[in-house]
Amino acid sequence: MILVIGEALIDLIENRYQAGSFNAVVGGANANVALALARRGTKHQFLGRISNDRFGKIIRERLESNGVRLEHSIAAEELTTLAVVSLDSKGVPSYAFYVNGTADWGWTPAELPTDVDLENMHATAIQFGCLTMAMQPSSSVIEKWAREHFDQGSVTISHDINMRPALGFDPAEERVRVERLNQISHIIKASDEDIEWLYGLAKGADLDDIVHSWIGDTERIVLVTRGADGTSIYRRRSARATVPSRAINVVDTVGAGDTFCANLLGQLSDADVLGSNPFDRLENLTDADLREFVRISAVAASITCERAGCEPPTLSDLNQTLAQKHA
Repeated sequence: MILVIGEALIDLIENRYQAGSFNAVVGGANANVALALARRGTKHQFLGRISNDRFGKIIRERLESNGVRLEHSIAAEELTTLAVVSLDSKGVPSYAFYVNGTADWGWTPAELPTDVDLENMHATAIQFGCLTMAMQPSSSVIEKWAREHFDQGSVTISHDINMRPALGFDPAEERVRVERLNQISHIIKASDEDIEWLYGLAKGADLDDIVHSWIGDTERIVLVTRGADGTSIYRRRSARATVPSRAINVVDTVGAGDTFCANLLGQLSDADVLGSNPFDRLENLTDADLREFVRISAVAASITCERAGCEPPTLSDLNQTLAQKHA
C-alpha cells in the first residue's frame, strides 16, 4: 500500500479561451497522485489535512467519488489553500497561491501515522513532495517523520521535487532543502525546469553531474522529466537512459507529473519493488524493467495532457492506449 502525504487544495483554473473566467477544481500535487493511484486501482491511502469549509467539502467529494482512500486524512479547521492557475497558449500552467495559515501546512507529529499504524496499513511506500515539503511548519514535521522511516529502512520513500517558484522562494535556500530531502529518499523525480531553477542553470544545460551528486554511492533512482523530450533515468551503476515521449496534442499539462509518479509507483508496487530494505529492492530492479515502467508511466502522463485539468487515466484507459501501434 502506498501512502501519499501532502496538499489537497483548490485550483482556480483560468479558461484559456475566456480570459478572467476561472473554474474551481480540486488540485494539489499529492492529492493528484492519490487520485491517479485510485484510478489505476493501486492500494493507497491519502494523508491530507482537508478543511471543513465549503472548498474542503468539494475536495472530499471529488476524492471519495474517485475511490481515493481518506481514512487517515485529517479534518482541519483552517481554510482551504487556493491556487490560481493561468494557462498559456500551449496549455502550460503558471501559478499564484493563497497559502497563509491554510489547512495543508498545519501538520503536528500527533497527526502522523505511527510505526504501528504503518504496519497495520501494510504500507510499502511514502510519496511526498511539492508544496507540502516547502511550507512550514508542515515540512519540518513531515521531514523528521520521514527521516525516521528512512533510517529504519522500513518503507520506500519517493520524493517529487515539483518546485513552485511563483511563491517567491529563494532558490539557494530551496536547493539546500531539496538536497536534504533527497538524502532521505530512495526514488526522486524532478523536471528539467525544477533543476534549472534550483541551480540557476540555462535552459537545456547538462544536468548529469547534479543528478549523480544526489545519487552518490547508493542505489537511489532519479527520474528527470523533460516534456516532449522524454524522461531521463539515472542510476549509479548505469549510463543515463532517456525514454522518448509519446507524440500528442496537448490540452494542458496540469497533473501530468503527478500521473507519472502514481503510475511508476503503481508498477513498482505490482512488481514487489516497494517495501522494507528499499535500496536492496531497487538494486534488483533491472534497467530494462525500469525503462519499461518509465515508458508506461510517461504514456499515462501523456493521456492526462490530452485532457483538460488533472484527469488521470484508469488502468483500462492506459492499456487501451498502450495497445495502439504507436503508444
